[in-house]
Amino acid sequence: MLAGSVPVYAQAAKPAVETDMIHPAPKIEWEVIAELPARSGFAQPEGLAGVFAGAQGDYLLIAGGTNYAGQSFSAGARRAWWADIYVLHRQYTPDQKTVYEWLPSGAELPRNLAYGASVSTPEGVLCMGGAEQNQVSDACFLMKWNAEAKKVEFEDCPKLPKPLACSTAVRIGTTVYLLGGANQMPAGRATNAFLALDLSKKGDPAAFTWKMLPSWDGPGRIFPIAAASLEKGVESIYLCGGRDPGNTPDFLTDLHKFNPVKNDWSILGDIVDPQGHPSSVMAAPAFHVPPHHLVVVSGTDQELVKMLENNQRKLEAVDATEEEARARYNKLLLDNYPGYTRSVMAYDAEIGEWSNLSNFPGKACLTTPCVNWDGAIIIPGGETGPGQRSPQIWQATVRKKAAVVE
Repeated sequence: MLAGSVPVYAQAAKPAVETDMIHPAPKIEWEVIAELPARSGFAQPEGLAGVFAGAQGDYLLIAGGTNYAGQSFSAGARRAWWADIYVLHRQYTPDQKTVYEWLPSGAELPRNLAYGASVSTPEGVLCMGGAEQNQVSDACFLMKWNAEAKKVEFEDCPKLPKPLACSTAVRIGTTVYLLGGANQMPAGRATNAFLALDLSKKGDPAAFTWKMLPSWDGPGRIFPIAAASLEKGVESIYLCGGRDPGNTPDFLTDLHKFNPVKNDWSILGDIVDPQGHPSSVMAAPAFHVPPHHLVVVSGTDQELVKMLENNQRKLEAVDATEEEARARYNKLLLDNYPGYTRSVMAYDAEIGEWSNLSNFPGKACLTTPCVNWDGAIIIPGGETGPGQRSPQIWQATVRKKAAVVE
């Protein structure tokens, strides 16, 4: 618990029961709408983690990312970084059924890139930072679909003040906010970077630049979770979880709110699981359900992650026989990894309460963005376990219930 935070573990996250809530939690219906195509030369689609993704009209753009190129991570395969771009076209039949088709992108990213941040804008997908292995980027560019030329094009935007990877981003109106991340990979120190870019200033070189804003009162973090939600008529940013490697606590449970009108932060306590305990989440997709709910899909099991990390470390006192035994044990753990938690949690920003909505219907995906595609929420695949990827493109349809007033 951070100094100054408000303890909230006394009450567990409630089931989403509409009869005891002024603001009933939303009902979410999930379906797979497509599967990422296999790369040229590969027989099966593998999926990607750490992609840039966003929507532009009837086109969903997915770019970059990492996987293990068809090899086994548990057998020692190294991570592969990609520059591919995928374009999913949404169309409607005469009877108003939705159909999807993959189109040739006609382009690649300027370099292999993953673990950056991205948001949808009316003009395309704004891509920020990222990395290729140990090279962290300060690039910022607009990735957009040219419907006439039938290809993806790029437009340079102001560079970040410093290279950042493993960040997250939120857009409120014309302003894009970038939060957290690290300047180095691997083993980079988590930062509390908080930057803003006003897209309405485009065309004015002096004003169209990233501004550094006051950071939250808490640790720096990589892979934080953030989304906008409405409270008392103000659309604010809610930031939670993430990880601060090398420090205590490492896996973070704190919840913060940034009010862009007052330009200030407040700490709201902790993420709370159904048992009433502080719950760490990192790299999880998150989205806003109007007017008041922040929804977080999955998280991670910090005990399993710590066990894997500790077992991968080489100890000077371990001889070759024990080191081989540890390697076999770690492979067994990886091959039988149960997957990330499938819990779908919601925070009601108006009343300050967590609820447990449901379980995700498939393998939960982390290190992947959430895309609001005209009200439908898209999770474009992601990491389903250490070294594991899913090519499935999930869509969430939100069914809002009528408010209940006692």
